[in-house]
Amino acid sequence: FTLRLTYEFKDEIVKEDIEEAVKDLEKRFSYLKVTLKKDFKEFYYLKNDKPFVIKETSRAIPLNGEDSNGHLIAFSYKGKRLFVNAYHGQMDGTGIFRVSKALIYYYCLRRYSKELKVEDVAKVGEPIDEEEYLDAYKTFYEANKKTRFTKQKLQNPARNIMILTRQGKVKPGTRSGLKIVVPQKDLMAYCSSYDGSPVTALALIMAEAIRNVHPTSRRNVVIGIPVNLRPAMGLNKSNGNLFGKIHIDYSERLGEKDIEHQGTICRGTIIRYSDPDILRKSTYKYCKMLHHLNSIPVRGIKQMAARMVAGKMKRCETADVTYVGQCHYGDMEQYIKSMYLDLDSNGLGIVTLLAAIGDKFFISINQDWEDKIYLESFLEVLERRNISFEVESYGLLDTSKMENIV
Repeated sequence: FTLRLTYEFKDEIVKEDIEEAVKDLEKRFSYLKVTLKKDFKEFYYLKNDKPFVIKETSRAIPLNGEDSNGHLIAFSYKGKRLFVNAYHGQMDGTGIFRVSKALIYYYCLRRYSKELKVEDVAKVGEPIDEEEYLDAYKTFYEANKKTRFTKQKLQNPARNIMILTRQGKVKPGTRSGLKIVVPQKDLMAYCSSYDGSPVTALALIMAEAIRNVHPTSRRNVVIGIPVNLRPAMGLNKSNGNLFGKIHIDYSERLGEKDIEHQGTICRGTIIRYSDPDILRKSTYKYCKMLHHLNSIPVRGIKQMAARMVAGKMKRCETADVTYVGQCHYGDMEQYIKSMYLDLDSNGLGIVTLLAAIGDKFFISINQDWEDKIYLESFLEVLERRNISFEVESYGLLDTSKMENIV
C-alpha cells in the first residue's frame, strides 16, 4: 500500500524554496532514510544516505527504486500543487500528516514569512524521541508478554458481508477516484443534528449509498473505520503504521432506523471498541500474529502466509472510511487551498479518506474500478441530507507504486 498526500497552495510553488524545505525535512526525519531489501529469510530496511527526491512533476514517483533514490518517501510539485508519496508500511495517515506538516512549515517559512505561529511541528535541531522510529508492534509485544489482559470480548465483524466486486455491478480494473469539498459548517451541523462526528456521518452515508445500489441484498454492508492505536500502545509520537479497525455493521435492520438511531448505534460501537483495554488486547493479539509470521524461516512461505492473513482482513468489510482528525496548521492555513489524501489499496474496494483544514473538509473516495455507480449514490445521499458539496475532480488515480526491485 502507498499513500499520496496532495496540497494545493494559493500561489505557485517556488522551486528553490521547496527544495530547501525538503533538505530541512531530511535533517529532521533522517531515520526515514531507508531502502526496503530482501534476502532468502526476510524483508528488511537498509540505511540509505542518498538525498530525498523532489521533482517538478504531477505524476506519482515510484518508491524504493531509482526514481526515489531508493527511498520509501518522495516529493514532487507542479504549479500550485505539492505531492507527498509514502510507503504505507513505513507510516500511516497520522505519520504522513505529521511529516508533511513539517515540510509545509519549512516551505512557508522561506516562501512567506520568517515567523509562523504553528503548534506541534517537528523542527530541525529539537531532540528526537526514540518512540518516533521504534518498531512499535515489536516494542509493544515485548513489553506486554507477561501482561494478563482482562477478559474483554473482541469485536467480530458480521459473517454475511457484502463484497462489492461480487455483487455484479462493477468489475475490478483501473483504479479511479472522486474528490469533493464540503464546508465544515455544513457537515458539523449535520453531525450536531444527531450528536455524531464526521467519521460516523461519512460511514453511515457511505453505507446507505451502497445499500441503495443493492436494496434487495440480504448481505450486510460493513464499514471499516481505522482507529489510532498510539494512545493505547503508549507510543504517541510514532510515525509508524499504527491503526486498528472498528467495524460498523450496517445491516438491513439498522438501515431501517432513522438517522438519529443509526448515529447512536454507530457512535456507541466506536466508543465501546475504542476502550483502551480492548484496543490493547486486540493489538497484542495482532502483534502476536505478526511475531509468528516473522518466525517463519523462509521468506516465500512467510509471504504466502501473510497474503492469506491480508486476504482474510480484506474480506472483513465492504468499504473503509478513514479520518485522522482536524489538521491544525495555524498561520499556514492562509496559504493552503486544499489537501487530499489518497490510498493505493488494491483489493479493498472503496476507501473514503477525510482530511480537514481551516473551514473545509476534503474527501477522497478511491475505488478499484472505473464505474461511478457507488460514487453517484454517495453524492445523492449527501444531497438528501442537505449537505452541500463541490466536486473537484473525478478520474483515474495516479498513485505511487512500490517498485518490484526487492
